[in-house]
Amino acid sequence: MITLLKNAALLTVFSLVIKLLGVYLRLFLSARIGSEGMGLYQLIMSVYTLFATFATAGFTVAVSRLVAEKSENNPSDAVRVYRMSLLVSGVISVTATVVMFTCADVIAGSFLDDARTAAPLRILALSMPFMALSACMKGYFIAKRQVLKTATASLSEQIVKICVIALFLNFYMALTNDIGRLCIGIVIGLTFGEIFSFVYLSVLYRFFSDRVNKKDYRPTEERKAVVKAILGVTIPISAAVYVTSTLHTAENILLPKMLEQFSGNRSEALSQFGMIRGMVIPILFFPFDFLNSLVTILVPEISRLNIKEDKSERNSIVSKVMALCFVFSIAVGGLFYFFAGEIGETFYKGQNTYHAIRILALVTPFMYIETITDGLLKGIGEQVYTLKVSALNWGSRLIIVFFLIPATGAEGYLWLLVASNTFSYVMCIYRLKKVTDFYFDFFRSAFLPFLYTIAAGWAGRMVLNAMQIQVNWVAAAAGTLIFLAIFSALYFATAYKQSKKMLKGYV
Repeated sequence: MITLLKNAALLTVFSLVIKLLGVYLRLFLSARIGSEGMGLYQLIMSVYTLFATFATAGFTVAVSRLVAEKSENNPSDAVRVYRMSLLVSGVISVTATVVMFTCADVIAGSFLDDARTAAPLRILALSMPFMALSACMKGYFIAKRQVLKTATASLSEQIVKICVIALFLNFYMALTNDIGRLCIGIVIGLTFGEIFSFVYLSVLYRFFSDRVNKKDYRPTEERKAVVKAILGVTIPISAAVYVTSTLHTAENILLPKMLEQFSGNRSEALSQFGMIRGMVIPILFFPFDFLNSLVTILVPEISRLNIKEDKSERNSIVSKVMALCFVFSIAVGGLFYFFAGEIGETFYKGQNTYHAIRILALVTPFMYIETITDGLLKGIGEQVYTLKVSALNWGSRLIIVFFLIPATGAEGYLWLLVASNTFSYVMCIYRLKKVTDFYFDFFRSAFLPFLYTIAAGWAGRMVLNAMQIQVNWVAAAAGTLIFLAIFSALYFATAYKQSKKMLKGYV
């Protein structure tokens, strides 16, 4: 368990650095291309994400899970699973590349209604094979508990992306404000980053990975059986991601059109779309890496425990993860709610993000918990259930966007996100409780943190108003520190009293 915690802490540190670099990149992009440019960029990324999903979906989870399971019995089978995953993912990703590259003009003209997106889509198509193979290698390293390799690969990839994007936007394209051309420079950087990550991971596997000696190589499974095992995990996961990604992309394509019907202005519609999808939601998910790193490490471990008859240890880990997730996510939601103005102006000055951040802060805990629960369910083989929930949720959202947004605009979309994420949260929590029967102390893990969040937010708001700080980032930092100090003091005081009661019971 100590090794797991060390790996989780290591991955968290790297993830936070990567996330900070990502925030810096978004700040740089929003300043360079504006909210309209961010809207166009999000349109391009929506289609790219859809095809990237077809190329990579499920492979990191599948490889980490299967390699972890096979390593318990025969390391040779684990190596064979990894090698076959490279072959399968390679075939799928090359197919996705060819389709996206050849259909770029049709997608840009018929679906996105913007010819400027065609060239960026062709460039991004070239990155998919590298992305898919990297996903398999990351899954292998995670299963082998070699998280430093995946962490350094992700960090290096982010640095390369930022450097190449900065080079194009600040030097080669310094004299243009054409957001179509600027988006080309951005996607070139993204593609270079994926290629670098693949090369870096390949070198690590080739020269610094623990592999099976040839004399010890005793494959006990036939190639067909290995492929069947890989597809048996990837297909349900991929199907879920394919369905949700397709519906998500359809929503992202449809949403600017519906916003345009509401406002009558294409530029304003793209700006609103870029503000919500490209600015606010990434900021809300920034603290999520604290939890995501832990779950990334734990999914292979839960898969190992899931094959045992005695599920008590698996259920114990799930219980601890869920308790941590509730406390953390409630606190984060409160922080964004009470200090939405300072946080929004710190990251996106003059972009009017306050209202959107405050509304979505109400559902931030549900977004976090639902995402974590979805990952845990996939780790214990509940991919089909998550597929059904995702399809129902995203399908309903698509219909509501079509009928509701032309009449309500961005305000209606924000409340739709609240309802949608609440629904997914309820469905995933219900299923996880049913299949694992994890222990959950509602009073200590949910009710008390909620009260502490209100107290910390109210007190922090009062202190910050009295201080009258004029600089946004200083005000945001001060508010965050005051909030965290009060919340932590209240929560850990309760935990200390609870521990003393438990100790008295044993004495």
